[in-house]
Amino acid sequence: MSLEKIIIVAHGSPKEEANKLKEFAKTFAITLKMRPDQVKYAYLKFSNPSLEEVLLECVKEKAKTIIVHPLFLFSGGHVISEIPEIIAKFKKNYPDIEINVTKPLGLHEKLIEIIKERIEELKQCLL
Repeated sequence: MSLEKIIIVAHGSPKEEANKLKEFAKTFAITLKMRPDQVKYAYLKFSNPSLEEVLLECVKEKAKTIIVHPLFLFSGGHVISEIPEIIAKFKKNYPDIEINVTKPLGLHEKLIEIIKERIEELKQCLL
């Protein structure tokens, strides 16, 4: 069990086939050279596990530091309000656990490159 955990949190979809965070978290852990149990995933709506459930799981696994990454493009209501409210409520019961939240994806140059690549792929398919 690790003292540090990462939680990737996304909105979630009522269409279960759209909820692919389990695979994403596994691949992300491999990329970071972390054990699969160190990278968790959670949904805010429509799917499970919830962020609250995963935070509690991290407590049971003796995490001392948790990094939460909101898998959102921009800082909308979920990033500005909902995620901080969930964490604040959690911290009342577990004040000794350090929880940090990253910025959402935003207009990162690598994201722009990915979009450019996807457009180029589409153009190649249309030829």
